[in-house]
Amino acid sequence: MAREYVIIGDGIAGATAATEIRESDPDGHITVITDESDLLYNRVATKDLAKGDKERQDLLMHDRDFYRKHDIDVRTNTRVTQIDEDSKRVGCHDGSRYSFDKMLIASGGTPRRLPVPNGDVHGIHTFWTINDAERIKKAAKEADSAVVIGAGLLGIDLAVILGTHGADTKYLMRGDRWWRQGISKEGSEIVEKGLAELGVECVFHEEVERFNTRDEHVTECVGSSGKVYPCDAAGVAIGLHYNHEFLRGTRVKIGEGILTDEYMRTSVRDIYAAGDIAQYYDVILDRVNQNGSWASAKEQGAIAGRNMTKATDEDLEEFELVDTYSINHFDFFIMSVGSVLGSEKIDRVYDDGDYRRVIFFRDKPVGAVFVGDVSQAGILRKIIAQKPDFSELDKDRLLAESVDPALLKELMAP
Repeated sequence: MAREYVIIGDGIAGATAATEIRESDPDGHITVITDESDLLYNRVATKDLAKGDKERQDLLMHDRDFYRKHDIDVRTNTRVTQIDEDSKRVGCHDGSRYSFDKMLIASGGTPRRLPVPNGDVHGIHTFWTINDAERIKKAAKEADSAVVIGAGLLGIDLAVILGTHGADTKYLMRGDRWWRQGISKEGSEIVEKGLAELGVECVFHEEVERFNTRDEHVTECVGSSGKVYPCDAAGVAIGLHYNHEFLRGTRVKIGEGILTDEYMRTSVRDIYAAGDIAQYYDVILDRVNQNGSWASAKEQGAIAGRNMTKATDEDLEEFELVDTYSINHFDFFIMSVGSVLGSEKIDRVYDDGDYRRVIFFRDKPVGAVFVGDVSQAGILRKIIAQKPDFSELDKDRLLAESVDPALLKELMAP
């Protein structure tokens, strides 16, 4: 009898899992359930759509013919409401039900709203889907002034989008720099100059007390300092609520996301998770991690999909990836490699103004961040993948303007 697979979510994790399953199990029945109306699109490029550099059709990756060709049953505009892990049944909002032998949860998340007065009125935007990108593009073109809240990777996208379209944009951050997890104040200052050239002013040590409105549309942002910032539009990027409410009453263990092992398996046999929602055991960091970058989500989906088809536990593959993420809004690059979470961080600003940080955890390099020159990202990625112990090595060698290739050979030697 053919095996039944159900995948919740048609983002890059879910879609990749479906194609991997089909390659490994030509006879299995695959159902993909998504609450979006659009099939797989390039979520990374939504910022380019919002900036006006790409059109909607440029982002689309899969169409109905793709799923027909791969014999995958895809159900759009369908929200999963319940899972019964004992009977192995999935229930949806429209009354439809699906049986599974193996299931993958790749349902991602929903952007958080600011919990302040008027935090959800018209003109305040979150940024996650292709439809969000089109709404923000329209709002940015019409706005004279704007504010952005969220000192992370999506926040800077929002700030650049609004500034690029000509809005006088204030970028509010509660700390003393952009992306405190990733870079030092010196690194942030390089980014701040790039933002200023696009019409974005960074405002530090500022939080939002409330938004003021007229006719239910945002007009002002009132900061914790008491300062009032006029805004026809606002962008909020303060993280995600993970979409796992349908797991209530199940034995699937939940942290902030869904807890999995290194094989992307949850605590319930035959149920896997991947993408933004997965809190997986990271074999490089030797601890639980969560990483929803495009590259990470794609590889998680691939590993989960293949593992769902395996006959025995001995055949399962571990998820192990040193991923990269880059930002190209400016005339310089910002790039991260691996994880920015660690117990020790070393930094250097070079004579030409470039910046690099290397992150260590238990004396092992686990990540690096570059602002400006990214030419050393490749060799550092290879070094991180070796999981070398630097407790008795000079860590500053990883900050050399040009990392000695002999170091990689030294680390790889038995």
